[in-house]
Amino acid sequence: MSGMLEDQLDLVLATQRQRRRQRKAEQAECETTIHEVRAGLERMQAKFCTEVRPLIEQVVAHANRHLGTRSEKCRLAEISGYFTGPLYPGGTACNPLAYELRVDGQKVGETLLVEMTHQGMIEAALGPFPPTVPEGHPTRVNFGWAPVPLDKFDANIASDLVVRYIAALTARWPVRALGEKAGWY
Repeated sequence: MSGMLEDQLDLVLATQRQRRRQRKAEQAECETTIHEVRAGLERMQAKFCTEVRPLIEQVVAHANRHLGTRSEKCRLAEISGYFTGPLYPGGTACNPLAYELRVDGQKVGETLLVEMTHQGMIEAALGPFPPTVPEGHPTRVNFGWAPVPLDKFDANIASDLVVRYIAALTARWPVRALGEKAGWY
């Protein structure tokens, strides 16, 4: 009986050591996975900031040069104040780019929000207020622009985004009427 007890105790202690080694291995694997996911997200964030942002800025600058020659005298302006904290549930992977259409210094319609998701998709929507405005409604309106993978975003897609934004606003808001009030026509 004594040998059986000793065998059982040895088995229990060996099993405990084995479980401890297994937990340590699983924890190390989880830490490695978290590190790899975080590094991948950081690479996507860097690409969003170094490639997507400049493409949109170039298209907006080009659009503003052209819009300035038209009778509507409207322009796109980048705005700030759209922040998503690191713990924003369901939020984006980094702070969105935000643009609004202005006529005679007045905002027309909703703000264009361009965001990158944690899955590496570039999404765009119309948003009426920055999240810091207490009475602001957090919903975003789809305006017919389909999300694009980060790796596929290029100058043509950026141009399409800006054109669709202006088309969506001019279909919903009377840009010409604001210019008429200012005496442009």
